[in-house]
Amino acid sequence: MLIVCLLKGVPAKTTQVVTVSGVLKREEMELVLNPHDVKVLEAAYYVKRTMGGKIVGISMGPEPKIAPIMNDLYQPVEESRFVPHVSYEGLDERIILSDRKMAGADTWATSYTLACGIKRYLENHHRAVDMLLESVKTKPAQEAYADAEKLYSENMLPNYIFSKLPTLRNSLMARYLAGEVGKEEVVSELERHKQALNKFIILAGMKTSDGETGNTGPQTAEALSQMLGRLVPSIAFVKDFEISPETGHVIAVRKVGGVIQKLRTTLPCLLTIEAHYEPRVPSASYQKTVRANRYAGKMKKTLVWDAEYIGADPQKIGFAGSPTIVGPGYEIGKPPTQKFVGETLVFKKDFEKFEWNGKSYGPFKRGDNVNNLPEELVKKLKEEQAVGVFTLEDLFEEVLGGLKVVARAV
Repeated sequence: MLIVCLLKGVPAKTTQVVTVSGVLKREEMELVLNPHDVKVLEAAYYVKRTMGGKIVGISMGPEPKIAPIMNDLYQPVEESRFVPHVSYEGLDERIILSDRKMAGADTWATSYTLACGIKRYLENHHRAVDMLLESVKTKPAQEAYADAEKLYSENMLPNYIFSKLPTLRNSLMARYLAGEVGKEEVVSELERHKQALNKFIILAGMKTSDGETGNTGPQTAEALSQMLGRLVPSIAFVKDFEISPETGHVIAVRKVGGVIQKLRTTLPCLLTIEAHYEPRVPSASYQKTVRANRYAGKMKKTLVWDAEYIGADPQKIGFAGSPTIVGPGYEIGKPPTQKFVGETLVFKKDFEKFEWNGKSYGPFKRGDNVNNLPEELVKKLKEEQAVGVFTLEDLFEEVLGGLKVVARAV
């Protein structure tokens, strides 16, 4: 089963709209994983432990900024700085949709681009099965087996079709090579697998911290439905769901206002996961099926796909494909930080972006914590009295907005 996670990099600090058109220059910002996407990863891991398959993360944005986030999510959660305290074993594959033509996209253009990326991902897997089908039909069993082994190493075939695991020695192609099954049975099983590829699931965060619209997930399902010519239903605000290997149904629970709804849908489908979602514990009886449906493992290379590769219409992506008109932007603050009087090191004045030893730093605001700067740079800034210890005077200025408290003897 293909488990697609839609992930997004959002600004780590103050959200600043840097053009009148409302386009965020993400390539100039420090980006972190959208906090609502943490639940997406938990949900994906639950599906994988229940159904097997593999987890692919798809994100759109400037490659240099998105790649560190995606690479970190490749690791198990214990090693990840982006998703602490989550039961998760890491992405199996990572895809970044990155192209200058995609810049400036609103939610509709973003959804269209993501749908194009998902469609291409599905097509690649269908093409891999077609290649193996052709090989089985036209080549000796030994050569077909070698072709299957290559596709397996590229993570394109599940274990039950081909596997090098000692616990799964009776894969379809191994039995074919040994003469235990005939060509017709192999072809029939590959055709069945090709149809099963259409029963995928897409998981998305309920919303993003820099947009708050909640539109991208459902709109992606809508765009993908149009591209595939069949309905990909979506359920938003999912606080709990169960997926069944026997029926292929998803039963989701969501709360909309004061109403709690329990909905059932078939695969494929898209779910947007609510912030209070807690994953279920899969039944132990599923584990044999899960192991057979899993893939070779994790692919080390992060794939970067441009607009041409995913077949996106240039008029429907980026700024050109965005009907939304955004007005002037405002600074909306930044995440809270801890400061200790007499201990925490903070900036004593504002800094624009600057270069030091070939690297860029900033911008920084007066009162920002001094984090992750080279020791030599911090020493230099201390000498210039540009940074210093957080004082009571700094605290009063932050809390009271510069209002001075004067004590007067009576």
